[in-house]
Amino acid sequence: MEYQVASLILQVMPGSQDTVHQYLDTIEGAQVHAQSADHQMVVTLEGEGDVLSPLESLSSIPGVLSVSLVSHHIDHE
Repeated sequence: MEYQVASLILQVMPGSQDTVHQYLDTIEGAQVHAQSADHQMVVTLEGEGDVLSPLESLSSIPGVLSVSLVSHHIDHE
């Protein structure tokens, strides 16, 4: 099985960080590492198998303006 880690930056609308954070809490393997004053969130998705499958749905979260994939690592065990 392969273990994957992807790191993302989400640009969110002012005032929507809590809503986005709550939605991310429902995604297995998602973790918010930082939130900035300029409405950006640093997020990782990690786990066995394809962690990028929820990537498209992240942009449809109310309040999310953009999703940028920063890195994607696959560890073949």
